[in-house]
Amino acid sequence: MTALMFTLLFSLAISPAYAAEEPRYFTQMGQALTRGLKNMVSFPWEVPSTIGRYDRKTDDSNPRVIRDAAGFVDGTFRAVTRLGCGVWDVLFSVVPGQQDELPLTPKSFF
Repeated sequence: MTALMFTLLFSLAISPAYAAEEPRYFTQMGQALTRGLKNMVSFPWEVPSTIGRYDRKTDDSNPRVIRDAAGFVDGTFRAVTRLGCGVWDVLFSVVPGQQDELPLTPKSFF
């Protein structure tokens, strides 16, 4: 009975410290979860976006088919990176602490 009373008093004594951090924690968790879900859903759009970006480059003398092939390869790597970042953000969104994301461009497609 004494141990139960001690545990109850101890938890009541430290609960304000944890309650003060909850909005910040839940806000941060929500941002990481949302960012992760957006990246997991939008990763297929990375390939056509990168192909279009490479296709608009006219400052080099490469033919269009080479630029499009390079855009496809680069877009595939970027899509895998975006999917990996999304999975990482979703899995680790519940871990407290500052979550630094990779600098993806654009941050999300929607």
